[in-house]
Amino acid sequence: MKTDTKRAIGRSPAVSILSDREIRCLQLVAEGMRSDEAANALVLSREEVNQALVSAQEKLEASNLMHAVSLAMLIGVIDHTDPHQPK
Repeated sequence: MKTDTKRAIGRSPAVSILSDREIRCLQLVAEGMRSDEAANALVLSREEVNQALVSAQEKLEASNLMHAVSLAMLIGVIDHTDPHQPK
């Protein structure tokens, strides 16, 4: 399945279809956390985090989790700056 990137970053971005939980989970994965680490940070179970990530991946029509993270960055849903870089 190929994602229609124009649809993903067009006038009606997928931002509105992603839940806050899905966005927070994608952000933590983008920062390098594993699902168990994200679960601890968000005070959720690992299964809840995994469900949110799978749901986000499906909503973004991504082929895998890293593709979902990349699309979320492209459409501006999650921040893609390196938190370890000096400002």
